[in-house]
Amino acid sequence: MNPPLLRPFPHFVAVVLFSLVARGATTPAAATWRPLDTWPIEGKGWEDTKARYDRLPAKAEKIVRAPVWNLATNSAGLRVRFVTDATEIRARWRVRDAARTALPHMPATGVSGLDLYVRDAGEWRWVGGGRPGSDASHEATLARGLAAGPRREFLLYLPLYNGVESVELGLPAAAVLEPAPTRDAGRKPIVFYGTSILQGGCASRPGMAYPAIIGRRLDHPTVNLGFSGNGKSEPELAALLAEIDAAAFVLDSLPNLDVAQAKERVEPFIRVIRAARPNTPIILVENLAYADAGFVERRRAKVAEVNAHLRAIYERLVKAGDRRLHYVPASLLLGGDGEDTVDGTHPTDLGFLRMAEGMTPILSEALAGAGSPSSTEQGFIPLFDGKSLGAWAPHEGMPPLHRHGKWWAENGELRGTQDPPGKGGLLWIEGPYRDFILKLEVFLTYPMDTGIFVRVGPDGRSHQVCLDYRPGSDVGAIFIPFVGHSYVQRNREGARHVRPDAWNEVTVRMEGEPARIRVWMNQRLLTDFQHTEATTRGVPTEGGIALQVHPDVAGLTTWHPGGVVRFRHLRLKPLP
Repeated sequence: MNPPLLRPFPHFVAVVLFSLVARGATTPAAATWRPLDTWPIEGKGWEDTKARYDRLPAKAEKIVRAPVWNLATNSAGLRVRFVTDATEIRARWRVRDAARTALPHMPATGVSGLDLYVRDAGEWRWVGGGRPGSDASHEATLARGLAAGPRREFLLYLPLYNGVESVELGLPAAAVLEPAPTRDAGRKPIVFYGTSILQGGCASRPGMAYPAIIGRRLDHPTVNLGFSGNGKSEPELAALLAEIDAAAFVLDSLPNLDVAQAKERVEPFIRVIRAARPNTPIILVENLAYADAGFVERRRAKVAEVNAHLRAIYERLVKAGDRRLHYVPASLLLGGDGEDTVDGTHPTDLGFLRMAEGMTPILSEALAGAGSPSSTEQGFIPLFDGKSLGAWAPHEGMPPLHRHGKWWAENGELRGTQDPPGKGGLLWIEGPYRDFILKLEVFLTYPMDTGIFVRVGPDGRSHQVCLDYRPGSDVGAIFIPFVGHSYVQRNREGARHVRPDAWNEVTVRMEGEPARIRVWMNQRLLTDFQHTEATTRGVPTEGGIALQVHPDVAGLTTWHPGGVVRFRHLRLKPLP
């Protein structure tokens, strides 16, 4: 059973967060302070709370146990979205418990700090944080040096293990500040219920609790009802949760239950919610595998028994006809290498990231099945229907060496191979496209030399993102074909990120002129290259998208005989 995170540790020395994090070395600019006391708060399941930043309704004080009520005053999962054109953002906030700035195994930045993200082309990116001091009132510079001009949407997370009494933002006097537009009508929250782990112990900052990570990845509102040491699956909590009109419920309470309690409480808890919400997805989460369970038999046996009981409940209810019940096994949570917890139980940021990566696909599937898909693909245009080449065609304007190859559609994939043997070419869709995010998946078999060409002109001039998975490979390099025919950015280590003989997720972000090109593979940034006028001279400022089968080249191994490169899920989002 994971212990509650309640003990104060005022002298805890947190890891120093450099760059944009609170209280930089330079003197901050004068700020105009603007309170957020009347602004909308995301992350609340009820509006009728006793205090503004509570997580349970006021009536719950007389319903739930005192420890649960006290923990409900922690602001875990609460956040404010706002829009500003400010070049510097500061914050002042007052916490309820000055004696609990930090915990023995959790830094002040997570317990009592703030965490700031910015929306970037539809995705949330971390931009800064607020590091608390040693008393109740705190002031910090969250971000400075932001580019002037555009209005941006920001997401500000509040502390995980402390309560909040007030929050203010300090901006330059002329800066615009307004609440962000409300989310899509009808976009209900994902409600998470559970233990100290779910509440966020021991994240280094509020945005790294796993419900927060999942919320950003799905771009979906969430409610964090984690109660440290007190996620006991009690009937009064089930009744309260059932009041929320949720998109889905995630139940992750097993770490706080012994075997007898799990057998007594879990199924009735599920049935209360299901009776009130017959069509809402419920996701059951196994007890994560403790890092020391391989050496401590008592811990291993408890996890095995409660998980076996949860699995039996799930299978029985599904067999009885519950088609909105989903299951997350422990194998999809922590990594099993013992490197992702603080104390064998509570995850580090790495542990929370692994949990989110394991749970997000299941949640996404559950939401889609219930008619509430995530909005992460909003604005993307499919480039391939999975059935035919459609608008894709061989690029006939290429030099003779690159006018061959064979391309076809099969099993939802665009496939290409040398044809005749040793001869390759490009398949393209004309567009034109200028600034965009391109996402696709590619299946590479060693050795194979392929690539993604962007802003492709009628004569093949373009920017090539190399996927040269071969001896001397450059995966993620930027090559300028037919204009000097040279690399402008090498990436000899990029092949380390390739999943051999498996699908690889690739994202290319192209914007500006001279262009900035960023490339990710399997969620790892491979390349961030800024062209100059010299390196991009002669390349079109807009054009098509092309895929490559490389021809044989003397002295190089570019293709294995009979090799087939496979692409799927190609989609593009134009950028303003």
